[in-house]
Amino acid sequence: MAFAAFTAGATCPMDSLAAAIADANPSFKARCAELKAGSAAAQADGMLPGVEVDGEHLWGRGGDNRWGFGISQSFDWPGVYSAKRRARRAGDNAFSQLAASERVELTLEAKLALIDLVAARRNTAVIAEIYKNVTELTAFTQKALDHGQATILDLRKLQIEGLDMALRLEQAGQAQSEAVARLRAMGYDGDVPEDMDYPEASADYAAAESRWMSSPAVRASQSGAEAAAERASAAARSALPGFSLGYRHQFEGGNHFNGFSVGIALPSWGVSRAKAAAKAEAEAARIQAESQVAQTVAAFDDARRRLEGLSSRMKAYDEALSDADYAVLLRKSLDGGQISMLTYIQEINFFLEARLSRENTARDYHAALAVINKY
Repeated sequence: MAFAAFTAGATCPMDSLAAAIADANPSFKARCAELKAGSAAAQADGMLPGVEVDGEHLWGRGGDNRWGFGISQSFDWPGVYSAKRRARRAGDNAFSQLAASERVELTLEAKLALIDLVAARRNTAVIAEIYKNVTELTAFTQKALDHGQATILDLRKLQIEGLDMALRLEQAGQAQSEAVARLRAMGYDGDVPEDMDYPEASADYAAAESRWMSSPAVRASQSGAEAAAERASAAARSALPGFSLGYRHQFEGGNHFNGFSVGIALPSWGVSRAKAAAKAEAEAARIQAESQVAQTVAAFDDARRRLEGLSSRMKAYDEALSDADYAVLLRKSLDGGQISMLTYIQEINFFLEARLSRENTARDYHAALAVINKY
């Protein structure tokens, strides 16, 4: 059975890198090997039994010996093998779709880690910008204090603010390290380009819903149900007698005899229970397939609602933060004596929190977008 890779269109470097990470993930390779083993086992189950060879040698008091041998092949009732063949085909398709579904989830996992890394880098840039501003202002205030043009209180406020900014910068760096560690845990040992950004923000809900409803997970459950139904059909036909045909050769009294043999194999005593078990398995697989569809519908609706909410929040942040550089305006107001040092620090913190909230919303938005576009 060939495990064809399920591919969603790679539209940006992040998509391409996430797909490459998933393909190289050791857990994905192990899962593919496991699924191939299951497919091979299912194929072996539907093969003809081995040829039976028997022989005999008899002797009596008269000195005459008698010997013979035979070769025979057993067969199930007509229709059993075709049902098993259809079950194997459906099972192979289910295994292929399971492998594809596994790849989709691992690609999404890698993409979410990359999104977190990009978000951590962007947060670091925001904090570093404010930290630089505070550091420069602290140095300026120190000089002003030396000339009697500033108070020690102003300097201490800035120093404390600088310590807080340094801590935030360290935390942002730790978030980057954690995102990289997640990528390393997936088996990726390369570097992520510093200029990597989020994919283009777009979502076609109708197309996405269509992909979700024909996703590998849905198709795997449907193929599994089909395979179980065919196994139930094979089990029902197996309750009918089997046959064996063979060639026989006998030597007796100096003469050789050639002929053929026909046998009938009656069903085993537990065949009715085997039929019931196969029927119950088929019913369970059918219900599971229906459940998978219902779960997919619910998951898509939840993902769409989350994405729509985050999209509205993103627009609101972009509108609120679309004016001129707030930090520059604050610095000009401080230098012009229009605001105090305390007001400046309060306002710069307010601006920083707004920027970070906007970046965190962007991260959540792109994560939700990755989820809804994972197929």
